Amino acid sequence: MSNQQEPENLAFDNEHSLQTLVRTITLSQETFSLILLRCNYADLRQRMVERLRQLSPVHIREITLPASVKTLYTNIREQLGDEQPPALMVFGLESVKDIDTVLTSANQVREEFRKNFPFPILLWVNDSVLQKFIRLATDLENWATITEFENPTDELVNFLHQKSDEIFAGDVMPNPQMCRELETARQDLQKRGEVLEAALQASLEFLLGLNDYLHDEIDSVLEHYQQSLEFWRQSNYLERQGILLVNIASVYNRQAEKNQTENQRYWQESKNYLQQAIEIFEQAQRSDLVAKHITKLGEVLQRLKAWPELQSLVELQSLVEKSLPLHQNYGTPLQLAKDYGFLAEVALEQSRWNEAHQLAGQALQILAEIPNLQSNEFSWYRFILAKSQQGLGQFEAAINSLKAAKSESNHQYNPQLYISILERLRLLYFEQGEYLKAFNIKQEQLQIEQQYGFRAFVGASYLNPQRQIISSTQLQVENPETIAQEIAASGRGQDVKRLRERIGGTEHKLTVIHGQSGVGKSSILQGGLIPALQQEAIGERDALPVLLRVYTDWVGMLGQSLAKAFEEVRGNQLSVNLDSSAAILEQLRRNADRNLLTVLMFDQFEEFFFVYPDQGQRRAFYEFLRVCLDIPFVKVILSLREDYLHYLLELDRLFNLTAINNNILDKNIRYHLGNFLPADAMAVVQSLTERSHFYLEPALIDELVRDLAGELGEVRPIELQIVGTQLQTEKITTLDKYRQFGTKEKLVERFLEEVIQDCGAENEQVARLVLYLLTDENGTRPLKTRAELAADLPAEADKLDLVLEIFVA
Repeated sequence: MSNQQEPENLAFDNEHSLQTLVRTITLSQETFSLILLRCNYADLRQRMVERLRQLSPVHIREITLPASVKTLYTNIREQLGDEQPPALMVFGLESVKDIDTVLTSANQVREEFRKNFPFPILLWVNDSVLQKFIRLATDLENWATITEFENPTDELVNFLHQKSDEIFAGDVMPNPQMCRELETARQDLQKRGEVLEAALQASLEFLLGLNDYLHDEIDSVLEHYQQSLEFWRQSNYLERQGILLVNIASVYNRQAEKNQTENQRYWQESKNYLQQAIEIFEQAQRSDLVAKHITKLGEVLQRLKAWPELQSLVELQSLVEKSLPLHQNYGTPLQLAKDYGFLAEVALEQSRWNEAHQLAGQALQILAEIPNLQSNEFSWYRFILAKSQQGLGQFEAAINSLKAAKSESNHQYNPQLYISILERLRLLYFEQGEYLKAFNIKQEQLQIEQQYGFRAFVGASYLNPQRQIISSTQLQVENPETIAQEIAASGRGQDVKRLRERIGGTEHKLTVIHGQSGVGKSSILQGGLIPALQQEAIGERDALPVLLRVYTDWVGMLGQSLAKAFEEVRGNQLSVNLDSSAAILEQLRRNADRNLLTVLMFDQFEEFFFVYPDQGQRRAFYEFLRVCLDIPFVKVILSLREDYLHYLLELDRLFNLTAINNNILDKNIRYHLGNFLPADAMAVVQSLTERSHFYLEPALIDELVRDLAGELGEVRPIELQIVGTQLQTEKITTLDKYRQFGTKEKLVERFLEEVIQDCGAENEQVARLVLYLLTDENGTRPLKTRAELAADLPAEADKLDLVLEIFVA
């Protein structure tokens, strides 16, 4: 567009586009048509929508897509129900988190649009959505017409000035949409040959850096910030210099969060920039800005933890003495609470328990009076309170404070704090003789550490999806769970892909996953298949994975899991109680009508036969399964140990399973999961140790995999995890140290020693006897019931349940 184009011309063009649009809608009644409305600015779009409402003789129904939407077609159907409006206008496509998936699936089901929506659909798009539309939904885009709306030059310049002033002043928190609009405005002005004044250009550099920060593109952020800082330094504009220095410090904070091994270096950088910023705000005599940002410096000093030398401790103490009066005059209650929290931490480090207790209590009191405060704001203060209570010997109170801190904390925002809470809670439970509670907390701690990449191996636990730490100042990730790295690295990603294809196809109603104990069946479901199904729709349907592992009350548990999964995928609660198998089956039929594909996963299914040893008790489940297999868009997965496969023949014998040709062990139904090949095991070790920065010598990895593969030439995933956990616990990173500590057998032995210790000193004797009774003279593992073990240990029967629970877990 040329820079000669006057505002009046653009206004005339926009009005003309609206008139044409109204004619198109009026002429397209009762037939499907797709109209893409291209507009890059929310403000302009709002004006055009209001004008369209005035002009159109046809009523236009309006809907907004939620950011979490996976399928365009399904969401429109969901929102319209049975309604067939004369025309439909759809907002929100530019805010959809996974836009690529949404457009790809829309293209795949384009015929459904034509068949089921006999009316014009108006879709608001911006440039970036339109480009993706053309690339990913080519066939659907070929059916569309495009109507464009533009903003006049003077409005764009005013918009840039106003927004950059507001953001610098801290009146507005920029969101991704605003940043995108600012960048588009800059590009539009460039195309029109407009030259921006230097101050506006410097403001824009700051805003572009902010946009990169929101999207976690850390490398390019600093470049933009430094360019902007250069200009404000030359023009001696103190306040903007200070604000840029604070933002540069935030970048180093984020790098410290993302890189555990280098974090002290990054915190140090952050501290330097924040100190410069505070000095500049003081020079500008802006006590309000000092008050606003000084807390960030306190947080960094707290994390630097050079506390044995007490240097950071002294700095933190003097910082709070400066910030407290400032916050009493200019600050918020939240900042005041933080000051008392810092002082409580200082008191804790110096074992002044009473003082720490009083200061933490003071901070919590301030927080309690802040309306609508998120619960995770309380957890750090409760953690400090618990430490002071422990110091005072108030163990019961400390446990209660830690339990409250745990329930209020959100590990996605601060996994380190969450892990610290778990660690202290575990120790306290153990000291109080609550061994089972301590053990369960330990298992949770291992899983959280694995999920966030703080630990390479998870031991004898099943894998969970990988997670990213969400920085509260950044763009929220809708579904931050991804396939566990162990699965992606081991070649098991292929298994996940094949299982997903089986679920997406029409020929596999039932899949029976089988393999030896410890081969990773539970992990592939929880850490692989479930996140893979959640990430992408199957055709026009959202997948609804439902996992069941406990069978004592299978109806109640399955009903709860189904309701929870539905709420996660569709964002609203079910209005019915799923407390009977009939209610669950009815809901499965409804799911099929609501464009859902329900995947029922019965994991560790051999447990079912232990819980219901009597055939009569099992029949209710078999009947439920038979009906499930006849409901459209319901898939069933049974996962069980290889040596229990023959138990399924009973189901074949008792029921007529036409959906699977009465052949439950058919080769097409079974899916075998084997051990790792040595090359896959090596890839797993390299990938995991790299992510958690737990580096092993290449020669050690070679020997370890050789040891684990043994004569069979295969590596059992469970052994790899257990031995890996021991390496990390004992900090064995070189081949020499590995040989000195003894090989695979020694590490497994020490793992078992640790499990015995988890049972507590007074149960150690029983734990050793149980292990002895679970091995025969040939070194194999005979199956024994609890009753048989109790008969062999009559004097210790009361301790048996605790030991067995810990052993099984």
